[in-house]
Amino acid sequence: MGARQKKYWVSEARFRDQLDQIHRGGYRVLLLRELWSGSAAIYGRSRLVTLTFDDGRDSDYSVAFPALGGSRARADFFVNTSEIGKPGFLSWQQMAEMQRAGMGFQSHGHEHVDLSRLPEGALRHQLELSKRLLEDRLGSPVDFLGAPYGLVSARLVDMAQRVGYRAVCTSRSWPARPGSKTVSRVAVYAHTSAAQFRRLLGGNVFSYAVRMTRTAVVTLPKRVLLRYRPDRLGVRTLECQS
Repeated sequence: MGARQKKYWVSEARFRDQLDQIHRGGYRVLLLRELWSGSAAIYGRSRLVTLTFDDGRDSDYSVAFPALGGSRARADFFVNTSEIGKPGFLSWQQMAEMQRAGMGFQSHGHEHVDLSRLPEGALRHQLELSKRLLEDRLGSPVDFLGAPYGLVSARLVDMAQRVGYRAVCTSRSWPARPGSKTVSRVAVYAHTSAAQFRRLLGGNVFSYAVRMTRTAVVTLPKRVLLRYRPDRLGVRTLECQS
């Protein structure tokens, strides 16, 4: 595992502590489709949370799945269909078991590459193939796309909706809005403390503002690197990318 990936890996003990914080805080954990569609309204004034995991690593099954079950919580897992069954990744059998237990599966693209600048044909292929494979094998609608690396463009959002996705999930550190074309997701890092997690759960405006400010500071240099040296950011691209 590279250094860039390590910052996203939360220990099992810390994850269980976070689930406990959610429970003790009186939050109700919903699947993304429930929160996005507005069906969450049936829960009245309940505090609502959606949990998502990207990349479809085998730790989703061996670590996250048991912890979620122990807390009676559910989550959505965004997977790259080209990786399913490979060493270190989820298998179709594991995914089917998780789905039977109430977990959701959504698309992270067929391959884990920068989708935001792909030519139209290649982009359509990545989105359609992933959606079709997941729906055919798991028998459940795939309504959401999680953009790899959090890289989103207007073209990507437009194409996703054209091929049948309801929305594209981003890495924008701001609370999500039901029914939006893009769904903000707040990353929880290995270094996220219990106090920081509690403030994020509670919608603390200052905590979100700090994250948004940090993002703004690095946006321009990141865009330059993405155009000329995406490998420096650990971003994979396809040869057909323009």
